Parts: sequence; C-alpha cells; structure tokens
Amino acid sequence: MKKKLLGGLGVIAALFALQFAQTEVYAGLFDRLSPCAEVGECNPCDVAATDCDPCGNVDACYTKKSKWFVNGYIETGFFANEYGAKNQYDNALPRQYRTWNQWSGNTKFLQNVGQTGGQLNQLYISTGRAVDGKHGLDIGGTVDFTFGTDARFVQAAGFEYQYDNAGAKEWQWGTGDYYSAFAQAYFEAAYKKWNVKVGKVYAPFGSNSYKSTDRFFYSLADTFAMVPATALAAYTTYTVNKKFSVYAGWAQPDQFGETSHDNAFLFGFDWDVGKRLHIAYALGVGENDRYKNAATPYTTEYFVQSLVATYKISSKLTSIFDWSLFNTNYKGTNGNTWEYIGGIYGINTELIYQYNSRWAFGFRSGWGRDINDYWYNDKFAHTRSFDNKYTFSLGANWTPRKWLTIKSELRYDKFEGTRAFNTTDDTGDYRDDAEHKKDQFAGGISAIVKF
Repeated sequence: MKKKLLGGLGVIAALFALQFAQTEVYAGLFDRLSPCAEVGECNPCDVAATDCDPCGNVDACYTKKSKWFVNGYIETGFFANEYGAKNQYDNALPRQYRTWNQWSGNTKFLQNVGQTGGQLNQLYISTGRAVDGKHGLDIGGTVDFTFGTDARFVQAAGFEYQYDNAGAKEWQWGTGDYYSAFAQAYFEAAYKKWNVKVGKVYAPFGSNSYKSTDRFFYSLADTFAMVPATALAAYTTYTVNKKFSVYAGWAQPDQFGETSHDNAFLFGFDWDVGKRLHIAYALGVGENDRYKNAATPYTTEYFVQSLVATYKISSKLTSIFDWSLFNTNYKGTNGNTWEYIGGIYGINTELIYQYNSRWAFGFRSGWGRDINDYWYNDKFAHTRSFDNKYTFSLGANWTPRKWLTIKSELRYDKFEGTRAFNTTDDTGDYRDDAEHKKDQFAGGISAIVKF
C-alpha cells in the first residue's frame, strides 16, 4: 500500500494505451468520458453472455453490480521548450472569441503544456450513478471535479468565472497556473432507446478529450482551442440501432446560465459505418446578445461544427481524422453599423500503433488558420488573416501497471508570417519583436495514476 501511495504521489498514469488494445476509440461524443468508456471486452464467461452489459452493471456471469461509482486519477508532468521561455498568460479575452491567443503559455499555442517546468496537470474525481434503460426508466447523473493547470479549459462563463458587460474578468476559480472547475455536473435519464442529459457536459466537438486518460498525447491538439470544451445543455439521444445514434437539443457553449442571452441548437450523430470505421459529427448554431446594451453594443452569431473519423487500419494500428471549425459574426446594435466576421478552423490527424498491452506509439500532425473580416456601413474595411500554423508530435505511452501510464512527447510548432514563439523573458515581460521566433521544439513527460 505504501509503495502504491508513493508511486501515486511521484508519477501519474493513464490507461489510454491499454484501452486502445481493449476497445475502439469513439472520439467527440458527449458521453465519451462516461464510466463505461474504459470497459473493454465484456466477458470471461461469454458462453452464457447473451445479454452482456458493456457498462458493467451486469457482468457476463449475470452478477449484479452497483450503478453508483467513484473514481479518478491524477496527472503530473514536466514540459520544456528550446528557448527556456517561461509563462505569460493572456486572460483578457473570453474563450468565446475563439482565437489561440487566450491560451497563451509561453508560446501562445501549447495550451495545457504551456508551462515550462513541473506541473500538476489534472486531479480528477468523478462520482455519480450510471443509467441503463434497457429494462425501463432509469435515473442517474454524474459530477466531475478537476483541479490543476488544465482546469481553466473546462471552466464555464457564469459558473467558474464571470465577465462584466465591458468584457473584463470580475472573478475566477483560481489564478496564475492553477484553477479548479466542475468539468461535468448533469442529470441523466434513460428509457429503452432514449437517453436525456441536462446540465454541464463535455461538448461533442473535436477528437481531443480534456481528460488525459482519454487521449494519447500529453499536449492538446490545436483544434481543441477552436471549439467549445463544455456546454450547459439539455439534449436527447436516440439509439436507432447498435451502429447508429442521433442527438439533438439546446446548448450554451462554454456558458452556464444566462439562458436569456445565449441559446444554440445542438445536433449530431455517431455512426459505425463498418467494423473498422466510426464517424462522429456535431453541429451547433446559436446567438449571444449578452452585450447588446454595452457601451459598444453588439450581438454575436456563431456556427461550430466538427467531423471526426476513426479508422482501425489493423488490430494494432488506428488512425484519427478531425476537422473542426468555429465561425462568429459580431454585429453592432443600437445604431452601430459595424460587422466583424471571424473564423478559426483546422485539421488534426493521429496515427496510433499499439505494439503490445504495455507500449503504444503515436504520430500527430495538425494545421490551423484564423481569418477575420471587418465591415463598416455595409462596406468591406479590411481582413486580418493569421497565416498557416503547423504542428507535429511524436509520442509514446508505457503502461507497466493497469493504474499507471507514462506519456512522453516531442513536439514541433511552426507559424508562417508571424513571430509567435519565445515571446517572453524570464520575468514574464514581452521580448522585442526581433527576438520572437516562428517555430519551436518542445517536449515533456507525464505520469497518470488512476484510483
């Protein structure tokens, strides 16, 4: 017991590599992080398992198990870059503006590993009751709490932080490097082929999960910053058959409350095209008029969508393709005749090779772009276009124990046209433009311990 405790305090681990050998990857779903996601093959007793529940409520030998659960993990790691630049955060912009800049770090692009040096990335605790509507109405829910350097990604406006009408931050759960948040807090009901969720949930967009146990690489892909991470939502999922399900409802991307100001229609589907190919599509269309009475009044219309395709090339080789987009249209109100159209979009691809139950290797490449047009009095004024950004990563996962995974990653980022790296000195002050770099090598290692 003492050895396990010391191991849990020193290193941190995830079962993602092992999961690739046990279960297929269904990225980009609201419930992709449910307690059922980590269960692999159903049964040691599959001779009798004609009604095996993959969520473990009834095992292959028909032994009833409690639907209540409490579990979690802790991830800590070390990350560094070739310039040795330290942290510089830019928290002035709400996440809804959808540019990379609000995730500064020392490079403005590394997101959850922007910190130089050691860090506690995620302390994650999940509790609740799983539901199973096969035999009638079943009611439950989930509450997930997280703390660490990553927690700011799943904070929701109106819940863990708040902006005033001028766009200035009034308060936030955390400061500097460390934050806390309820990543999820929702009610769930199931009845036969129907499932309903109401509350704060993970948004269904993109292939990168916030939870480090549910993604291969230590760092996040750039597409994670392009789309909402969470949403206050009320939506229904209908399972047409074992291969196809569809969901629809109402949502507030990265918001909590303010229902009179921010409303969006949510739609998506999950489709097992065959034994090898899985497709997940998600769409959100909405409007936010929170600032319609501000000093410079405006309303915001937004359109977000993502398409994720997971293809099992072989029993050991899996590929993931992720295309994500977030468009926003800001329109002046109360006599203001300006219009600002912004869009950020990109592609993330991953190739994962599961060598054996303990070792897995991966390659990731990404491309992204940000384009903004400004109109005044219905006339085109100017365009601000961020040039192409490219990202490449090599990674390895080692799972010596079921409760421990070690992740290592080497990452290269290149940005065309703008000097985006080595932006700060050791005191956090911005360097001269001549010292900025267009590209950067970085890398790190993390450990995940699951409990």
